[in-house]
Order: sequence, then C-alpha cells, then structure tokens
Amino acid sequence: MCERNYAALHRLLPALSEVGTHSDIQFGIASRYRLTILEVAPFTTRLKIALLQDQQSLSQPGFFQPDFDVQLYHDARLAEVVRVQQQWRFSAVYPYPNPTMSQPDEKRQINLLLRDWLKLCAKAGYRTEPEVFR
Repeated sequence: MCERNYAALHRLLPALSEVGTHSDIQFGIASRYRLTILEVAPFTTRLKIALLQDQQSLSQPGFFQPDFDVQLYHDARLAEVVRVQQQWRFSAVYPYPNPTMSQPDEKRQINLLLRDWLKLCAKAGYRTEPEVFR
C-alpha cells in the first residue's frame, strides 16, 4: 500500500521538489486540494495535503476535510501518513481498548484513506500547474 501511495503521489508531483512549491487538485467546482512541499532532504520529502480554506466554507458541517502530512521515502519508494488532522505519528498496532480509542490497525487505516484519496485523484481530479512561493 505505501509503495502504491508513493507511485501515485509521484505521478501527481513530478515537478515539485522545492520547499514551498505546491500543486492544486480540482474535483468539480466545489473541492480543491493543495499539495505543498514542507521539507526536502536527500532521501525524504514531507508534503501537506489539505482542502483549501476558501473551499471549506462550501462543504457540509461534519464532512471530513482531509488534512494530511505525508512522508515520502525516496530510497525505499514509500509514502506514509505521519499526521492526519491534529494527530502525529502512529504506532503500527494499538492495544484495544486504549485511552485514545484508536483502532488496533489505526496506522493502516489512515494510509488506506490516503490510498482512497489518491484513487479519487486519478479518477476524477485534475492537477493545476505547480507554483513556487518563497
């Protein structure tokens, strides 16, 4: 799954390699997401995927609004969600029950959510040209 997520993200972000560079993914007229490069290191890149702020007002209350940080590991060709909403770093397995009521396979489920979002991008979205802001 992490290998497929890496490949899918690589197709969406071929020209993005500098911190601050971003690309937008548009779904119809109401949903626009921004992929922004946050950090670049020799073997890794961290990016943020978020619904654009002005678009959030158009969505329904209680509707899930993705806000991910994804770490790309170029040497291993893996992409892993390291933050979703306000939660950072996830254990591979959680005992259940636990104080945060995380699912035993929470990390896997979060990466499956990224996979599903990337499938939606491939099927229904289109990418705008990358932009660099410094």
